[in-house]
Amino acid sequence: MSVGAFQTFLVLLLLTAASAEDIRTREIPDKLSAMVAVTMLVNFKADNLWGLAAAAVFFGVALATGGIGGGDVKLVIALSVVCGLWGTVFLLFFAQLSMLGTYAVYAAVMKMRGKAAGKSLPFAPFITFGYLLMKIIY
Repeated sequence: MSVGAFQTFLVLLLLTAASAEDIRTREIPDKLSAMVAVTMLVNFKADNLWGLAAAAVFFGVALATGGIGGGDVKLVIALSVVCGLWGTVFLLFFAQLSMLGTYAVYAAVMKMRGKAAGKSLPFAPFITFGYLLMKIIY
């Protein structure tokens, strides 16, 4: 197993744990985000630090809208130093797109049942999906 593959495996393992916790409690423990950031050392590339620029935009949007939780922001910041600038951009694009699609289906099903859809979904599972797609495509 290559160093990059090992790093990807570790990150996916940690993201799966973060997703499970986010679904269960709607919180992402800081220690999971910290461990994701530490995986940067497994396959360190100085250029990956540019990923913090994409994370800063994500943080700005989160701050301005208030619609994104702090745990999600910390997780994206941690991933940004692992994925680099374009990896983080693609990851966030895929995460947002998959969340929007899932929410559209969820809202339609709830409407057919005569109920109102909740206003939020746990985001960590979509971050995990975005990371996986980014690794496959990018």
